[in-house]
Amino acid sequence: MRIAQVATLSAPVEPLSGGSVEALVWLLSRELIALGHEVAVFAVAGSRSPGELVATLPGPYATKGAPDDWHLCEWIHLCEAVAASGRFDVMHTHAYLWSIPLEPFARCPLVHTAHIVPDDDMAGLWRRHPSACVTAISASQWASYPDLKPAALVPHGLDTAQFTFCADPDDYICYLGRFTSGKGPVQAIQIARQAGVRLRLAGPPNAYYREKVEPLVDGDQIQYAGYVSGESRSQLLGGARALLYPIQYPEAFGLVLAEAMMCGTPVAALGFGAVQELVEPGVTGVVATRWQELAGLLPACFALDRRTIRHHAEKRFSARRMAQSYAGLYEHLARRKPS
Repeated sequence: MRIAQVATLSAPVEPLSGGSVEALVWLLSRELIALGHEVAVFAVAGSRSPGELVATLPGPYATKGAPDDWHLCEWIHLCEAVAASGRFDVMHTHAYLWSIPLEPFARCPLVHTAHIVPDDDMAGLWRRHPSACVTAISASQWASYPDLKPAALVPHGLDTAQFTFCADPDDYICYLGRFTSGKGPVQAIQIARQAGVRLRLAGPPNAYYREKVEPLVDGDQIQYAGYVSGESRSQLLGGARALLYPIQYPEAFGLVLAEAMMCGTPVAALGFGAVQELVEPGVTGVVATRWQELAGLLPACFALDRRTIRHHAEKRFSARRMAQSYAGLYEHLARRKPS
């Protein structure tokens, strides 16, 4: 098949992109090519596409001559992609379902995926075009809108080779993610102190980190590891006895959970959003209903078999499994392509 992947524009599409969607598009494209498909990636100039690159803007939002308004950037991008849709058997867009109103102008079937928790506006957009092919990244993602039925459920996948299994972790637990109140870094610190274990925090520093988190970092029990990526990310996750995930609001997926499991590291999480789909209690981690319960659950989390956790992660969260699932949907839609 001839497949187009339409990325978002917050960063270039490349293996270790600073944008999570852009990195996922790179990985999905690579795996689709490995399955024998032709893939073109619509992205910003300077992207490292595994197949053909179609650059629609000179750089990410407000850089290198791209418009300052990120919404305008995405609209220019989507319109140019759809204008070229006659070249392809199917086109998969990843930009907040904004491509749905362009369906009447497309000359091949479109697949639409949002990578965030949808809101009423996003649901309303889909309702205006009920025949649109929308996929979900978790069962919980669209659960608040039971009248809207995704065409397929395809969890995110990972490059298993990028995450090294660690059978013998170090003596710390970790928090890895953005520093926002909703991610729960302050709660992670309180959990570590309550449990009497060392905590390593990692993520890019921002105003919230400097105001709320940094004053709690003592360099001893509570340590800041900075921003980590690539091998450093794998080493941090693999060396941890557990990943703390005390989120304060539902998320559509939670890629760091799968990353930790791929290293053999169990997860101690609050059961919001997709957590209960991703974490199997007593096998790959523990799930609590209140963050105050997590300290007491850590000993059970530490006792879980790390090889079993890695095996489950490889089975459920590999990039090849993700690509095969999408390819099956694409093939079904391609048979409906207008002549």
